[in-house]
Amino acid sequence: MKTIDIGILILALLGGGFTAFSQTTAPSPSPVIGSMTTARTFEEVAKILAAYDPAKDITRERRQQAYGKLFEAERFLYQMYIQRSRAAQNLFAEQSRASLIETLRIDPTLSEAYVSLAEISLLTSTDLDEASSLCRTAIRFNKNSIGGHKFLARILTKQSGLRGLQMDDKKMAEAINEWKEVTRLDPRSAEAWALLSEFYERTDRKQEAIDSLRKWVAASSPLDAGWFRQIVGGRPEEISPDEAQPRLSSALVRAGRTEEAVDLLSQMLADDPDNSDYMAQIQEAVELADPKNIAKAIQPLRQIVLSHPGSVNLLSFYASIEAKVGNIDDAVKMLGDSFTKLQVSDRVAAANLQVALGDVYVSSNRIKDAAGAYEKALMTRGLDQAATLDPEEREFAMTVFDKLITAYKRANRIEEAKAVILRARKLLGNNDLFADRQLISLYRETGNRAEALTIVHTLRLRDLDDVTLMRLEATLLMETGQVDKGVELIRQRIASGKGDPPPRRSDSDGPIQPRLDDEFSNYIFISQLYSQAGRGTDAAAAADRAYAVAGSEERRQIAKLMAASANQKAGKFAEAEAILRDILKRTPGNPIAMNNLGYFLLERDDRYQEALDLISRAVSIDPTNPSYLDSLGWAYFKLGRLDEAEKKLEEAARHDDASAAVHEHLGDVYRKKGNIDLARNAWKKATLLTSAAADFSRIKEKIDNLK
Repeated sequence: MKTIDIGILILALLGGGFTAFSQTTAPSPSPVIGSMTTARTFEEVAKILAAYDPAKDITRERRQQAYGKLFEAERFLYQMYIQRSRAAQNLFAEQSRASLIETLRIDPTLSEAYVSLAEISLLTSTDLDEASSLCRTAIRFNKNSIGGHKFLARILTKQSGLRGLQMDDKKMAEAINEWKEVTRLDPRSAEAWALLSEFYERTDRKQEAIDSLRKWVAASSPLDAGWFRQIVGGRPEEISPDEAQPRLSSALVRAGRTEEAVDLLSQMLADDPDNSDYMAQIQEAVELADPKNIAKAIQPLRQIVLSHPGSVNLLSFYASIEAKVGNIDDAVKMLGDSFTKLQVSDRVAAANLQVALGDVYVSSNRIKDAAGAYEKALMTRGLDQAATLDPEEREFAMTVFDKLITAYKRANRIEEAKAVILRARKLLGNNDLFADRQLISLYRETGNRAEALTIVHTLRLRDLDDVTLMRLEATLLMETGQVDKGVELIRQRIASGKGDPPPRRSDSDGPIQPRLDDEFSNYIFISQLYSQAGRGTDAAAAADRAYAVAGSEERRQIAKLMAASANQKAGKFAEAEAILRDILKRTPGNPIAMNNLGYFLLERDDRYQEALDLISRAVSIDPTNPSYLDSLGWAYFKLGRLDEAEKKLEEAARHDDASAAVHEHLGDVYRKKGNIDLARNAWKKATLLTSAAADFSRIKEKIDNLK
């Protein structure tokens, strides 16, 4: 037997400095034994170790006696789990603890006894000292003690702050090492691979995260997922290997390995062809990939569609994928053939196919064909001349009208867009706000904000407590140079004391309902108004007020982000940078903070490479976020990488065509590349979309200086 340093073992048992365990391990009862029992266990185990002589062998007979006591302790422990009364739980926990102490008196080297004592400690105490020390003692006596490694890994994971605002790097490194030990002893441990993937993703170690997720996919379904749920949250099945597949696909997309992601997602979709989440992930991956490289990867999708000819959703999804990789004619033919088959037997499904066909045409900028398909969708359902609509028909009509209006706006066919809005008002009725909201949006996007403000104010008179309309009116007041009037509307709302009730759960298992209109959110909105109006100092003051009433760490972070933007607007660059770096110190993976800091550095013409690294990490977390894509394109522009800049900015415009910043940046790239007409068009659109006078003047000057 290898000699054990007894002094180290005793010190480990008596050492402190651990934080509290906030919840007990499922399926355990509530804590039943107090600190007195914990202290007694410390003392008794320390005495046993002090008396232990490593030079003396444990006889076979004594080892058998020790195992007998160990089994007795396990029976008591099981009985504790199934009791309902606190008194009974106390009784069996104490009996199990006493049997384990007796086990160690007979054989102090029996690692399983230390692990079982650690389990009781975790189940019955909020202090991690004893459990951690006992696990380490078990491992020192037996380096292959899987229970010791697993319980110690759990404790270290809890202490690391994996899902908290700030990670403890030392505890994280120790936890990773212990989970690696668990996988060495049990290569199919779903819990170990799942937690390792969480640590690697949190620390941006992409390849190691992907490798761990692949191992998780191949792991065995765990018997006990309760502890995992305490750490990462979520549903009971979230530690199941089936849950690893979508996480793996997302990790592959973030790592830029889109072809692998599409292949994996296709396999998942084949098993669950109606899963809209898988479809959305495939669409995102295809959008990010090079069409030439992705064409082969989507071939298995066609077989899935052919195997489910009656699934309109699946067919529409596949047609959109074909369009994204440039196979427009194939997508059109597939949808057209299916429409012909369904237009008599299932008019609803046939109409949905026409909507999908319109979307395909829009993706290839064939606006006339798209409009024809959308009109045919309305006709197929008989809604073009309907006198009354049921709720489902009303929703369908609004969807199609919205697509028609968007298509015409995209082609700058404004009068035709207005005509569709008038048709929508006639069909949906004057009491429906759909047409009004569409007209407001159209006026804003074409620079007619005064007309938009008149409509909003008229609508608000119907219901002065409509917060959505109130905020829209405040925004339009800001956009027409009346920011103080807009702010006053929101301040009156705050003074009235009205707003959403405090957060509550919709049911015992449901999510917490957010508060969309309370003092905090209204001060955040005021900060946004001031910031967009270029009044950074006032914006910072409003963000500070929001911070003071936040009430939670998550909301305080939102207020800090607003304060950083406000300080940047006010020219307080050092303060803005300090706030964002503090946020990143507390939450290293915060994509908003990374993007904003990167963009601030670009605007200051400072540290371009650091800015690019920060923004690239934000995009890897949220690849379709138009703000992040705009920042990335702008970083490439600053670095002189014009082709990459153009690609990212055009991608940003596809996701948000109403962003003045995106169109201004696109104009800058086009001008730098010598595309004068494209630059002029982009800047003209930016002037229509911008609300700040300074921004308008700057962009107008660029247009006037074009040669």
